[in-house]
Amino acid sequence: MDRTFSTIADMERVLGTANTPDDLAVVLCAMQAEVRATALQRPAGLALARHYSDCVDAVIRRMFELAAASAGFTGPSDSVPVSIVGTGGYGRQELCPHSDLDITFVPIRDGDASIDRVVKEMFTVLMKVLMDAAKMEVGYAYRLLEDCGHLDHQTASGLLDARLIAGNRRVFIQFESEFWSNFNSAEFVFAKLDERRRRHAQAGDTPRVVEPDLKAGPGGLRDIQTAIWLIQAREALSGADVRGDRAWRALAKHGGLSDRQIADLRSAKEFLLRVRNVLHATAGREVDQLSVTRQEEVAGILGYHDRDHLHPGVEIFMRELYKHLADADRIGQEVAESVENGRLVMGIGLDCVRRELTPANPLLVREDPIWMAWASHLAQLYDLGFSAELRNAVLSLLGDKPTTSEPERLAEVFTNILACRRPVYPVLQLMADLGILGWILPEVGRTLDLIPYEPVHDYTVGQHTLYVVRNLDALREPGVPDDLRELQVLMAELAAPEQLYLAALLHDVGKADPSAPHWETGAAVAAEVCGRLRWREDATANVTFLVRHHLLMAETSRLRDLGLPETIRNFTQVVKDPELLRMLYLLTYADTRAVSEGQWTQVKARFLQELYKRAEHALTAGLETGDDDLRMTRTRRRLIRELAVENLPAEEVAAHLEGMPAHYVLNTSLEEIVLHIGFARQARAGVPSVSFHDDRLATFTEVTICTLDDPKPGLLAKIAGVLYAADLTVHAAQVFTRVDGPERIALDTLCVDFRGRRLASAKRAEVERNLRAVLTGQATVESILAKRSRGSDQAPTVEQIRVLNDVSERFTIVEMGFSSPHGVLYYAAKALSELGWDIQSARLSRFRGHSMATFYVTGAKELDDARAARMLERQLAHTKPPSQAG
Repeated sequence: MDRTFSTIADMERVLGTANTPDDLAVVLCAMQAEVRATALQRPAGLALARHYSDCVDAVIRRMFELAAASAGFTGPSDSVPVSIVGTGGYGRQELCPHSDLDITFVPIRDGDASIDRVVKEMFTVLMKVLMDAAKMEVGYAYRLLEDCGHLDHQTASGLLDARLIAGNRRVFIQFESEFWSNFNSAEFVFAKLDERRRRHAQAGDTPRVVEPDLKAGPGGLRDIQTAIWLIQAREALSGADVRGDRAWRALAKHGGLSDRQIADLRSAKEFLLRVRNVLHATAGREVDQLSVTRQEEVAGILGYHDRDHLHPGVEIFMRELYKHLADADRIGQEVAESVENGRLVMGIGLDCVRRELTPANPLLVREDPIWMAWASHLAQLYDLGFSAELRNAVLSLLGDKPTTSEPERLAEVFTNILACRRPVYPVLQLMADLGILGWILPEVGRTLDLIPYEPVHDYTVGQHTLYVVRNLDALREPGVPDDLRELQVLMAELAAPEQLYLAALLHDVGKADPSAPHWETGAAVAAEVCGRLRWREDATANVTFLVRHHLLMAETSRLRDLGLPETIRNFTQVVKDPELLRMLYLLTYADTRAVSEGQWTQVKARFLQELYKRAEHALTAGLETGDDDLRMTRTRRRLIRELAVENLPAEEVAAHLEGMPAHYVLNTSLEEIVLHIGFARQARAGVPSVSFHDDRLATFTEVTICTLDDPKPGLLAKIAGVLYAADLTVHAAQVFTRVDGPERIALDTLCVDFRGRRLASAKRAEVERNLRAVLTGQATVESILAKRSRGSDQAPTVEQIRVLNDVSERFTIVEMGFSSPHGVLYYAAKALSELGWDIQSARLSRFRGHSMATFYVTGAKELDDARAARMLERQLAHTKPPSQAG
């Protein structure tokens, strides 16, 4: 077989004698070798790309003839009701020596046995010849006519350049007709504009980079083609065919480019294709980035030689390359701006001009008002605004209190807004400002101007709700801070984010009806709204649950001891499903952060995350409900075994674990236990330990104190007094007591910060010095408070007291509200210890000059709740600042 040919006619003559895949492979490989040699010897741009494309066409046409015959077709191959279509660069006939090949099979119908035989045979030959023998990267697709209504913009981009290579022309014409009838011009334009912006941003927004990307970088071939695609899409409704050479005329006529700009753009494309052909041929593979190591070689092949030592050939070449890239970048940007700012037909009586939706005709207000929801969704999808004319049309229409004749369709559109992967907050804010949101959801509309009951809120109820949605949106954006990465992952993994968004919208609607707790009335409203939206029963149940329990996770994490198994057990008896737990976690974060500036803190984040992780483990792994003594025995044995590698005496480890309470053993890490054993050893020798620990991302510090315990309750009050004197804010305290016969060792850990920050070294030194002085009897709390001018402070006023004996099996829970956050732990702990109640843990939360504290205590179980509260109230009234005591 003749393996040399210089024209397409020569190649087709040779192909006429090729009757097997091996024959086709020989011809194709020989042709490829000639193309690569031509690229290196007589560099050309578009002419060589088209010649190579024509050669591949000829191979594929012969391939299809053989496939059809092998499948049993006896007539001409173009009578087979299937089309072989080239798309993308191949469709444009712009193949460089190592370009990939995009081929689409288009049958007249699916499930036809004879067509299937041809397609399978064709695919088999294609694999053998193009991929195996010629080592070409082939992208292939199988498209039915009915697929044209469900194409993403990348697929649509390729099909804009579709070209029939082989097979039935009528099928191809029918396919193109279906494609264009389903083509959404506006959607395509906005997608391409966004894609162009992202590409440029990733490349530094300039073509003048040391190693330019000839295809995807600023001013590259993709920019030139994008300009053509944008014009092609905008003119789609006119039926204008702007492919091939007609594209240049369309750019001049519809893109507003001058003859000079068209010439510059054509020159840039030719130059870039010449460089790309050479780059492919020298690299032996598809390469689009012109690296420094290849620039001199490419320049030499293209005829750029040194003029003198001041004008190297490679520099002359690169200057010309940068000029062409800059031309394509600048002209492409002009086309993009022209299309973006021009008029785009959006449908439903709306156009888009300068990225603003505007009425296409003044009769829009007479249409069914559902168009307002559609317009909102379009604004969301493409990041558009409303023109003044459209805003006035909305306000005019809403003034007549319209109703829709398509409630099911309205429900669908609003659900799509909530389920959209684009940001939800901006469009809901727009809808709220214009009254559209209140028209669709009157329950939300009634809260927009409603002042909240709680003084901690900065915004009206409705605006707070919208900011909750904004916080959820932010978790879907790239570049979130490290401390929110876990929440971002959970947000991305939600199966139905629209349920969370609707719950966020409705979580406070019950505040419009003060006759009952707002979470109860809100849950009833949520069920009604879900019914109007035609949501399934399971979705309705989820939204209703989230609204009813939207405060549960915040209150539990803020006011309960999360180390106690009963806390997690009580919580998971309400939140029983992992997906609901994830949504409640996200809603709690977004809700807390939207309350007011500074309401979300690292401390709250830590406790909320701890509750989430413990509850998730309980729900996925299951809470162990077996014998508690057996569980503790197994855990102690495991810890003794694992701690043996720390060279600690086994009997010392065993004594420590035996003397500590169960929730310490079950929840404390090995590293911490090792430290605590050392602390306990020092405490028995009469030396208290004070240790500080900072997490990498935290804005607070953990202070751990280990010392011999006082015979009577009151040690925590002493510690709290020292921290109060240092002006520290205490967020939580965990008190463990190790019992070794008559000896008791206290191990207290407190979470603190100094003016919202971790403790600096000087502050640590002050705190440690004063703690050691108090714990060893060298100073009193009263003297340190007086020295720091805290002795004359007024004690915070108690605003509320609640004692709960039925929440925990072992502890009494005491909840107290104070008028001031200053010194709360000190005064409360002092009062509790003077009653003889022993504190096991404490949680403190401050807001707008107030404070809420929760204590887990022993010693009050025998008292009824009301009597215990009265006793504590009286004791607090007698607990005075040091200067007033005695």
